[in-house]
Amino acid sequence: MADDAEREFNERNIEEFRANGGKVGGQFEGFPLLLLTSTGAKSGEQRVTPTAYFDIEGHLYIVGSAAGRDRDPAWAFNIRKNPEVIVEIGADPPKPATAHEVSREERDRLYAVIVEQAPGFGEYEKRTDRVIPIFELVTD
Repeated sequence: MADDAEREFNERNIEEFRANGGKVGGQFEGFPLLLLTSTGAKSGEQRVTPTAYFDIEGHLYIVGSAAGRDRDPAWAFNIRKNPEVIVEIGADPPKPATAHEVSREERDRLYAVIVEQAPGFGEYEKRTDRVIPIFELVTD
């Protein structure tokens, strides 16, 4: 579960995202972010999380890096149990989507592309022994 500081950080970024047509400053300046609304795996409550995304070969992907922590982010647990999500990108209205975790082989191929686009994800991978998951978001 996210601690209070992380929750407040996310809430500020969500507000900024929605107020500025999908743009967020600070450490996220110029980085493609979306808002992912998932259903809590245990609580059943709606959870909104700002998440980096990658458009690769016309497909939309999110990465469960958790900045290299040793556990997948909560949203990854949520979408494994409840893959129907809502995605907000830029100023576009929210869209329903289905999240699919990619196979290990596809994940390894995509992760190399992601690290080329955002080298920090290579650092995240070095910080943990877990395999960082990648999910494709297929909009309905």
